[in-house]
Amino acid sequence: MASQIFFDICEKKPIDVDVFFSDKIYFPKIEYEPRTTVYFPIPREVKGMQIIQNSIFSNLEKYQDSIFALFFASVCHLAGHVKVTDFKIYKEWMSGKNKPRAYETIEFIEDIRVNDFLKNHFPEYYSEIIKIQEVFDIINEKYESEDFRKLAEKTFVRKYLQNMAKEKEAIIKRITSLEPKNPEKFLEIADIVYKSLNKIEFQKYPFTDHYSHPEKISKWYQNQSIQTEGRFEDIVKRFEEIWFVQIKQRAKMNKKYDKIVEGLEFDKIDFAPENIGEYLRLKNATHMFLKKMSNQMKMVTNIQDEGVADDMGLLEMQAAIQSVASENPSIQIFEQDDVRKVEEAWSIIVDTSSSMKLKFNEMKKFTMCLGEAAHAVNAKNGKWGFFTFNNNFTIIKDHDQNFDQSAKARVGGIEINGLSFIADAVKLSMRILEKEIIERKYIFLVTDGQALGTIDADSKMRSAVEEARKKGINIVAIGIQDGNTKIFSRCIPYEGLRKTIAKFLNAYQLLSEDGI
Repeated sequence: MASQIFFDICEKKPIDVDVFFSDKIYFPKIEYEPRTTVYFPIPREVKGMQIIQNSIFSNLEKYQDSIFALFFASVCHLAGHVKVTDFKIYKEWMSGKNKPRAYETIEFIEDIRVNDFLKNHFPEYYSEIIKIQEVFDIINEKYESEDFRKLAEKTFVRKYLQNMAKEKEAIIKRITSLEPKNPEKFLEIADIVYKSLNKIEFQKYPFTDHYSHPEKISKWYQNQSIQTEGRFEDIVKRFEEIWFVQIKQRAKMNKKYDKIVEGLEFDKIDFAPENIGEYLRLKNATHMFLKKMSNQMKMVTNIQDEGVADDMGLLEMQAAIQSVASENPSIQIFEQDDVRKVEEAWSIIVDTSSSMKLKFNEMKKFTMCLGEAAHAVNAKNGKWGFFTFNNNFTIIKDHDQNFDQSAKARVGGIEINGLSFIADAVKLSMRILEKEIIERKYIFLVTDGQALGTIDADSKMRSAVEEARKKGINIVAIGIQDGNTKIFSRCIPYEGLRKTIAKFLNAYQLLSEDGI
């Protein structure tokens, strides 16, 4: 929902902007190069308290309106930047200038333009954001009145720079009249603001992106009450509903994995970050391949027909005439409209350790195709899960979850870093599949085979794979050189998307035939 509102405001396509929602950052953040990338902080729990931006709340249920009002304000503000801010205008202008001061100059100008855009195009959002600003203005006034040094400085500035207020109003008026077709006018204003920045009073709000946002918070806003109304409030309430559903789902997942992770060395079990833009780019780049892969895998038969097929299906008239004319009842006169296939349980596990970095941009395309094929083959009756691992085990899609937009966005959010606990990834996947009452089970392991980070890693990997195969789980390794190891059911080197898909389809068919 937040992504949809964001793209509705900025009027961009998801394929053009990367959007992440993260509990690892305090403040919203936007990067304009090499591709526009936006990061939104989401609430996180610390010692029973909820933290978002530099605000801390003692109770989620009591302060949920305030929490998600801040979140929604950040969505609106950063979407406004994506709509109106052209960072390229300032690139050469920044050369040779004090970097923090130059960024603050740009932020001053562009924040005014964003507010003007929201005021004119989304007044129902803008009016509520102004209310939120006023809450922080009051809080900061109180803080400054308690800090005698800051109060004295502010009183001095206001006394001797009274004319600056009028100059500021004039600057704001010029900024709101800027036209993107005249970049030289932007730079004229930038020069004025850069020179006058220490004289201009402007408040930095926690729901906005700023270059100078600290990584650690020294002063927290505590339990501030933010009340909104109208459409803004309706959306805030909807965010709250979605969030509580997600909390319940994640609690359920955590409970499930806490039971099966015992004895493994993963640092943590987590969900992957979401990036719907990257998913859509991958899908566009692999469209023809994933269509071919899905169609061919759906047609693979993994069950032996017994005797003559049932007299049902689509009547083949030519075959019926031949059967009657030759008086041969063994001629099949019905075309079966379903491929003979029993349920399958799949676990796709993708190595995202640092050793995969050089080849992963290409292998990620294969991973994308494999996930889409899993959905096509197993959507009706089978179950499938999609995970990544390094020294953490990350959930893209659990076996009990739908392959919805969130799961697809997690495919786009796959990142490379860390160690490579291959043995633990195989063991955890094996434990997951053991719980499925399904005859045919597969682990599709995408890795370069470099098991790093644990003592005797190669031996542990062999032992884990052998244990899984003894339990009837086929393991197909993609990315390891063919013949490098014989412990896997099938081993496929990565040789570009087209060749790898062809080899994978052949391996899958052979394994299906082996089980008949």
